[in-house]
Amino acid sequence: MRKYLLIIYSVLLAIPAQAQVAFGPEVGIGISGIKFLPPSDVFNFSINSQKSIPSYLIGGLLDVPMNNNLYFQTGIYFSRLGGIREYSFYHNDSFNASVHQELYINYLDLPMSVFYKTGMQGKGRFIAGIGATLSYIVGGKNVYSDHSVINDTPFSNNGTYPIEIGRTLVGLNVAMNLIAGYELPNGLFFRARYYWGIKDIGLGTEIDKTKMGALSIGYLFGKGRNINKEKDDLIDKSTDL
Repeated sequence: MRKYLLIIYSVLLAIPAQAQVAFGPEVGIGISGIKFLPPSDVFNFSINSQKSIPSYLIGGLLDVPMNNNLYFQTGIYFSRLGGIREYSFYHNDSFNASVHQELYINYLDLPMSVFYKTGMQGKGRFIAGIGATLSYIVGGKNVYSDHSVINDTPFSNNGTYPIEIGRTLVGLNVAMNLIAGYELPNGLFFRARYYWGIKDIGLGTEIDKTKMGALSIGYLFGKGRNINKEKDDLIDKSTDL
């Protein structure tokens, strides 16, 4: 965690003190899933299906210009990610199991991205960004059912349980993100984004990595909406005497 905080601090130091910061809300909907790989020590293991779930995000962002076209964005978001999977293993008729699991994970997100915006502020602009998102579990639910046979004795387990850090999944998640969209002159913007987890959030017995695609809408307001600022900056005010 310390190295991620150092990255944030380094980026903030690079932001000019006179930067015209914009801020505003953003909401989005999408689908997410979990890339799941079974434990390596389980023989005859098979993944029967992996499915996505509806997901969403809501939060607020800061939009800080580094020059006329490059921007640093960060913020705080609440998001839901997860996935549905069915898997099983079979050793013999007296030792086997099948599992159905639905994970709905609530995250608190800290995204950090660098954006390129075409044209100048006060005009419609295409935007593209790349960055990373740090996320931490703040809740969720684990819908779980299994049917197994151990020593010729059948067992079943069904229930809905809370997502517990250290028992269900690792709390900290790290994902890369790609974002593209369009920003209107009045600050309204539309975006498409894709996140893919680069950190395993499994507990060591399996590999779990999140992924999410979403469409979002938001609005930027504040000093960053001074539509004449960049136009004035581009004017050569020097005169020959």
